[in-house]
Amino acid sequence: MKHALLILFFFIACLAQAQPVLTVTPSDAIVCPRDSAVFVAGYDTTFHGTMTYQWYRNGLKINGAIDSLYRILHVTRADTGFYHCVGIFIAPGINDTLSSNLAHLRMYPEIRLDTLYRYNALGCFIECKGQFFARVDRHSGTPWPVSPYYIYNWHAGKAPDDTIVLGLCPSLRPYHLTITDSVGCTFDTTYLVDYLKSPKVTFTMLPKDTVYLTNPNIQVAFPDSMKQYISNWKWDFGDNIKVPNENPLNHTYSNSGKYKVMLSFTDINGCDTTITDTITVKVAELKIPNVFTPNGDGINDDFSIEINGSGKEVDYREAYKSNELVVMDRWGRKVFSASNYKSGDWAGENLSDGTYFYVLKCIGEWGNDVFRGSVAILRSAP
Repeated sequence: MKHALLILFFFIACLAQAQPVLTVTPSDAIVCPRDSAVFVAGYDTTFHGTMTYQWYRNGLKINGAIDSLYRILHVTRADTGFYHCVGIFIAPGINDTLSSNLAHLRMYPEIRLDTLYRYNALGCFIECKGQFFARVDRHSGTPWPVSPYYIYNWHAGKAPDDTIVLGLCPSLRPYHLTITDSVGCTFDTTYLVDYLKSPKVTFTMLPKDTVYLTNPNIQVAFPDSMKQYISNWKWDFGDNIKVPNENPLNHTYSNSGKYKVMLSFTDINGCDTTITDTITVKVAELKIPNVFTPNGDGINDDFSIEINGSGKEVDYREAYKSNELVVMDRWGRKVFSASNYKSGDWAGENLSDGTYFYVLKCIGEWGNDVFRGSVAILRSAP
């Protein structure tokens, strides 16, 4: 009888021990600030059943943390502490609650930037003379196993000392500074290299973008109000002609082409600035009609001359300094004439339908062009 009882007690003890052990790994984790941390809860899978999970931090349940893996994407000081997992193991005839070991999450002290400043005078935009100094505030809180050291990566310029960078060029975008400590934790920030601001100077150019070789004259000018902010300006017309300290200024081109017009000046801070525009000089080709229909329908009602490819929005007279137009009938009698004729000024008034002859003399900068031809007046369709 005693022997049978011993066997029964041994069997019951074995049953009591026949359950998985829930283990969390790693048991001790130390990470850099803002790094991720992962804890994994696991058990011997030779035990056939299912396990549900619930994670706790410092004894308090973490809502929604019900997977075997618990991840913290960006660790902060508030995330540190002791974690453990409680699981419910369910198998035929088994419904046990299991509690894991404690897993310690620690974080290296944060790198705190005590100082970051520019310590040189501002320079001009074209000068790469920017200088910055940075200093880390020694960590407080969790003690270090050894005294920390820091590596400063300025990502630009020259660094004769890790904490100092020289030769920075002004930029509209900030520079990037990375500080790495002795355990490999990093701190990132940005810094902007400022510079002396130039006055906002603009200049006008007339005509705005295109002139013709027969009238290749432009005028450039900047507002007189800007003279108090700038000095020693110079115009460069892109054709080897440069003129200093005149405003406004007229210029004549002698060859067709595309030219860059530049205004360079020194401002009151001693900084040099150049602003640009572009002018195209080309040969004008006139489009002269050989018929017009002055019937009041708004279509081709007058003798309109155009610059080929430019349309009516461009006055053909811009291509020449002046012009003279004479129109004659078939017997050579003058029926219309005009100096500096403007398209649309003649619509065949008081003339009968028929063919007429014109002579258009256009006076150019480097010579004159004479156009001869005929034009028919048709008030009604044949």
